[in-house]
Amino acid sequence: MTMNQSRILFAVCTALSARSAHGEPVADETIVVVDHAARDRERALDDAPFVTVIHPDEHPATTSVADAVATSVGVHTTSLGGFGAYESISVRGASPGNTAVLIDGVPVARIAAVTTDLGRFALDAFGEVDLYRGAVPIELGGAGVGGALDLITLLGPGPHGETWRASLGYGSFGARHLRVHYGDTHLGGRLLSSTTIGYSGARGDYTYFDDNGTLLNPHDDSYQVRKNNGFDQLDVASRVGATDRSLAGGLRASYKDQGLPGSVAQPALTARMTTLDLLADARGRTAIGDGTLGGLGYVLVESQALHDHDGELGLGREDRAFLTLSGGASSTWATRLGGQHASAGLELRGDHFRDEDLDGNQGKLTGDRLGGAVMAAIDLALGRDLVVTPAMRLEVLRTDPAANTVGPEALMPIPARTDVLPSPRLTARCAVADDVSIKGSGGWYARMPTLIELFGDHGFLLGTPTLRPEHGPSGDVGVVWAPARSIGPIDRILVEADGFATQARDTIALITTAGFVARAANIGKTETYGGELTAAARLARALTITASYTRLGTQQLSADLNLDGKPKPRSPGDVLYARADLEHRFAGHLASVWLDANYQAQSFLDPANLGVVPARTLVGTGAAIELGGGTALALAIENLGDARITQLPLDPPPSPTLTSTPTPLTDLAGFPLPGRSFYLSLSWTH
Repeated sequence: MTMNQSRILFAVCTALSARSAHGEPVADETIVVVDHAARDRERALDDAPFVTVIHPDEHPATTSVADAVATSVGVHTTSLGGFGAYESISVRGASPGNTAVLIDGVPVARIAAVTTDLGRFALDAFGEVDLYRGAVPIELGGAGVGGALDLITLLGPGPHGETWRASLGYGSFGARHLRVHYGDTHLGGRLLSSTTIGYSGARGDYTYFDDNGTLLNPHDDSYQVRKNNGFDQLDVASRVGATDRSLAGGLRASYKDQGLPGSVAQPALTARMTTLDLLADARGRTAIGDGTLGGLGYVLVESQALHDHDGELGLGREDRAFLTLSGGASSTWATRLGGQHASAGLELRGDHFRDEDLDGNQGKLTGDRLGGAVMAAIDLALGRDLVVTPAMRLEVLRTDPAANTVGPEALMPIPARTDVLPSPRLTARCAVADDVSIKGSGGWYARMPTLIELFGDHGFLLGTPTLRPEHGPSGDVGVVWAPARSIGPIDRILVEADGFATQARDTIALITTAGFVARAANIGKTETYGGELTAAARLARALTITASYTRLGTQQLSADLNLDGKPKPRSPGDVLYARADLEHRFAGHLASVWLDANYQAQSFLDPANLGVVPARTLVGTGAAIELGGGTALALAIENLGDARITQLPLDPPPSPTLTSTPTPLTDLAGFPLPGRSFYLSLSWTH
């Protein structure tokens, strides 16, 4: 972990876009190392979409992408508990499948299991992570509600010219990691490279509160040890690219072997899952006249195996293998048109899914999806300070789904279908002053179910092959204030406030079912509305305060009076994050300490709001110091208060004196989170 903690001001809170001020895509290209604060401020003011940028060098080396993104406004995470566990994110109350996940511009989240499990990605394996909230550039999917998460590789030397970076660490419950990175220039500076090899693992054997399934009987409550919760994961990534950004390509591979511990009420002691991911991509661009022509091709292979010989997950005996093969290509063209910047593109892709019963009790089940999209956008400069960008993305997809393997319609054939999904959108940005911008967007979004929502992985999620696309109007508007000059002793300030609203039809949500897993389902028409507030400031170049608050209102619009007006599943009404960083140099060694807190309001697990996840507040702290010779030591402590119990409201209360009962601290009912834990990491750069 590098010691420049002061820059977290803009790492956590800055809004920026992965497009330049003229609309040219840059998020999927080699990152040019510049000063974070200066670049982030300029892009926060100049670009229309609301985007949070995360710089990995400002977070501990062991932090996962999901952990880092969880500090961003508009986001809350769901975890099955412990270091390296399954983690997903929800943006503005949308289900995880509404947030497209891209690696160097490749849309992996439309394809396979990475749609939801962001806990598998080590943050420091990337040079930058861009989180779009709401509208995103059309070449990244053009979403209008959940946005997109783009994980970008840094090619070449690091921010301070270092070519080697290594880190190792150890923490509570057997958590451990070792990672080595090499990035350099070659061929006289014409070629850049990046290679990372990493291992991480944990036992996950923390203690948790168990009410023995009897909420009103405290006499059988106890603390138990989480079992079968360990994992081992190996990641390898290598990428090269031309310094002039004309060519780039790479290969990523990841293997994870993990236990599936089950819920508190239904523990699983032997169930396991293994996942192998391979991703290869290549891109290039060339100048043609006054414009540029770019192309991207990619192939993804994901192989998963689920072994539940004892039927512990609640689905009966399972010994299955799942294979996803995906490939695609896209081309984008950008030029000046009538004095304005215009872009257009074409995208083609295909996905194949196979489900094989290793016991031989049923034949192989297969599913396919073929699709394409055309897109166009133009930046209209209406005066010196106002830029309006109309954009359109039109997708056509044909899905031939695999039959479901569970439920009353198991193994019954499902007819193929064709979907046409238009996504028109208008974004605008107005610079009302040198340090103030107003920006917003509005339009119609549409998104197909991801493959994991259609087919599931039968370990964490059950698929629903008959899912319909989700679509509807959405919009947002907000203001950014980021003064360039100091105000007294405050030398950096950023304030962003925005509001958003969406009305979705055929809303796709994850519904908790009996046993261990959840299922994706269409829950009908819903409304989502809310606001986001981010504020950050640095005092005397030493103390940095950041805070973000998300207010979220959701409701189902249903003819069923038992559901009408009730909140959407997994959508807490209030999420608050705050952090204070203090840094000082002692005898030439930079040291820092920090304290943060996260509050998440109550949420529900099902449309009827019967399953409740209680509100919770978690506090963390840490410290880091430069040791010299390129080394640094960092200590992070999570859940400082050792909270393992929360109070579950009883509705209706059995008596006036009994309105709540203790229940395990969870993100999902039945999946306990660890109490106090620490992680100590040592990093070295050269």
